[in-house]
Amino acid sequence: MAATLGSRILGFLREVQLAYYFGLSPMRGAYTVAFKIPNLLRLLVADAAISAAFIPVLTGYLVQKNKEEAFKIASQIFNITFLILSAIVILCEIFMPAVIRITTPGFAKDPFLFQQTVALSRIIFPIIILLGVGGVIVGVLHTMNIFGAPAIAPIFWNIANLAAVFALHQQFGIYAAAWGLLAATFIQFLVQGAPCYRIHWRYTFQLGLSHPAVKQVGQLIIPVMLSIGVINFNILVDNFFASWIGPSEVAAMDSAFRLFHLPLGLFAIAIGTVLFPVLSGLVVKNEIAQFSRALQAGLRQIFFITLPFTGWFILLALPIVRLCFERGSFSASDSKLVAWALIFYAIGMSFASANTLLNRGFYSLQKTWVPLSVAIINIILNAALDWWLMKPLGLGGICLSTSIVSIFNFFALCYLMKKQAAPFQLKPLLTAILRMTVVTAIVAGSSYEIWKSLEALLGTGLFSQLLSLGGGLAAGAATYLALAYLLKFIEIKEGLILFKKEKKVL
Repeated sequence: MAATLGSRILGFLREVQLAYYFGLSPMRGAYTVAFKIPNLLRLLVADAAISAAFIPVLTGYLVQKNKEEAFKIASQIFNITFLILSAIVILCEIFMPAVIRITTPGFAKDPFLFQQTVALSRIIFPIIILLGVGGVIVGVLHTMNIFGAPAIAPIFWNIANLAAVFALHQQFGIYAAAWGLLAATFIQFLVQGAPCYRIHWRYTFQLGLSHPAVKQVGQLIIPVMLSIGVINFNILVDNFFASWIGPSEVAAMDSAFRLFHLPLGLFAIAIGTVLFPVLSGLVVKNEIAQFSRALQAGLRQIFFITLPFTGWFILLALPIVRLCFERGSFSASDSKLVAWALIFYAIGMSFASANTLLNRGFYSLQKTWVPLSVAIINIILNAALDWWLMKPLGLGGICLSTSIVSIFNFFALCYLMKKQAAPFQLKPLLTAILRMTVVTAIVAGSSYEIWKSLEALLGTGLFSQLLSLGGGLAAGAATYLALAYLLKFIEIKEGLILFKKEKKVL
């Protein structure tokens, strides 16, 4: 989590840098689209499908003390991933105009914007290969309980991006960000691969398509790819509708999503990353009751940490966006547009965070088809809500649709988890969420009043904004922890256990 925090801070600075140099200009919108498609494929292949299907299989071999065979399987999956992704990249490079026309039709009405989006996409698209094979390496390291290098690698990725844009933006404009992205991804891949020498992974070049474990990964990965693909296809659906509003709205939606994703990426994904091998191991040992307790504890921790951010992002959206982005080419009107999107994104933030862990719970059970059934409903619901809500709410309607779908997804997955793992209890979880929500409302309201009073006293300069907003957030965080302690939230006790490094199972 500490390494992830460093990565997220640098990633946030990267967004601030892009906002400073390019604002919400049409070229920023073109870059957003160019990065969004390969980034979705990264989520589909590297972050989700490979690790979700690969880790449970590899864990089984390691539990049986068959390390040599596990590494042989890892090499085979690495090779298959490389060949498939290379073929996808080649095809997309050839037919990139058609890809952009299908995914972002609103840009086609501006020939120059469309051409720039295609050119930027062709520069960025090869990162899919590096991210995919890197995902296999990360899966091996996580299975071996090595989390440091995979968490640190994005730090190098962000530093390389920041350096490229800083050094080259005057000469190459937004293309500096595209080339920087490609170089940074290669650097990240090298950092991820460094621990492979320490764990004595002997790479072999063979496909092994007939190996039982490779077949098992293939059987698991298909529903995972479909479910993750359908879930993340919602982002493309949102992009599809936003492109008709304009490129600035596409860029604004991306900036709001980056802020929305900050707590999710820092806390929810970190908790899910650490718990996933644990959950898989418990399933292998058939300890379903312990699996359910660990999953419920992880979900409670996610809501406990992320719910205050929901309140802050709703009531303090404009001052947060203004402090983060409003300088250089990023105007006051840009701040209002991003804040409007952030408010609606924030409504479903905690549920979206919890869904990442719930999905991994199903993958640990090797019930990969279950999330797919929910995801198919989600995409239909999201498209309908996008079309319906964007008329009265504009960009905010598209973001609200995402939140509604996240909430629906959470309750559907909880219901289905109860069917797959009977010890899983939904009622205590909902009771805990309700208590946290009430405390969050009090905390967010107090943070808003403190910020408002400090801003009236200190003014609106950059340093004054930092003091007033920081004071409101700090006071709110202290209030939240104090109330949680007084009300004897179990999440406080669990957090102290983890902090003290006591060897207890959640």
